[in-house]
Amino acid sequence: MNEPVAGVTDLTEVAAGVFELRLPIPWEDTHVNCFLLPDGERVDMIDCGMSSGESFGLIRGAVRRLAGPAGHLGRLVVTHIHPDHYGAAGELTQRDGAELYLHRLEVPMVHPRYLEIEQLVEEVGRYLEIHGVPDAEADFLKNASRGFRQFVKPALPVLQLDGTEVLELGRRRVRVEWTPGHSPGHVCLFDLESAVLFAGDQLLPNVSPNIGLHPQSTPNPLDDYLAGLERLVTLRPSLVLPAHGRPFTAAAERVSELTEHHRRRKDQMVEVIGDGELNAWQMATAIWGVRRNLHDMRMALQEGLAHLQSLSLGGMLEKRATPAAITWRRAS
Repeated sequence: MNEPVAGVTDLTEVAAGVFELRLPIPWEDTHVNCFLLPDGERVDMIDCGMSSGESFGLIRGAVRRLAGPAGHLGRLVVTHIHPDHYGAAGELTQRDGAELYLHRLEVPMVHPRYLEIEQLVEEVGRYLEIHGVPDAEADFLKNASRGFRQFVKPALPVLQLDGTEVLELGRRRVRVEWTPGHSPGHVCLFDLESAVLFAGDQLLPNVSPNIGLHPQSTPNPLDDYLAGLERLVTLRPSLVLPAHGRPFTAAAERVSELTEHHRRRKDQMVEVIGDGELNAWQMATAIWGVRRNLHDMRMALQEGLAHLQSLSLGGMLEKRATPAAITWRRAS
């Protein structure tokens, strides 16, 4: 379909009654795809972008365009609490009357991540230390997320999701698919009649989402993520609407590509370790190099740890732990 809506350059009808709204990500030259589903004067929404005046204006303009001057937000389903998906939730619930739906595993992360951050900063600092990050880099990295708070106005949900709930959004019935990995409570939404999949960050057309082991992740995020991909394939989506990139139809092929990517990455790590013993920082710098952008290095460390943890659970590596350090070597 992909029909632009007259008068709203960032709004496109990507499926019948489903409108993609592209909202800016301030620290990147890119955007996040959010989705509006109108039904009369009510407009439901999937993800909501950052807390910024520009995003609020785009959202409110799109609602008026789709539902008229009396149009208003109804249900707001957020796939996970990363800033580009959740940041505007507080504004939209408090000022626009939106009703927030969020998976229950995301809810406990809101306060330590966006409101009471000092304890989490200390936990991250200890996590960086035990995984071999040098002191100078660790001091920067543990504080790297502080700046994101300016883009997030938190809100608590009216409904905490577990997965499998059937929701009415716009004129569609969608089932909540819990897909942990990128975030513990990440969810996708699957249209039960048309097989359209609102994929969030789970299934992207051009990149692999960051899958990281860190103090707020699940204990085995990579295998969680891969299991979620396989489950989505069994749904046989007719159309995938991702949070980043363009809509696509070849879900099974994309899942195969992502699965193979992570298999190759794990094989590469086993080869790098060889007969030696490495910590996660040494592994991250060996695989990705030393990045000038330290935030990218933190993502690399988390991603590396997720792969190392998967290898350990699979019996390929031995994870050696003391209060001072965690290291990895080939299993006997």
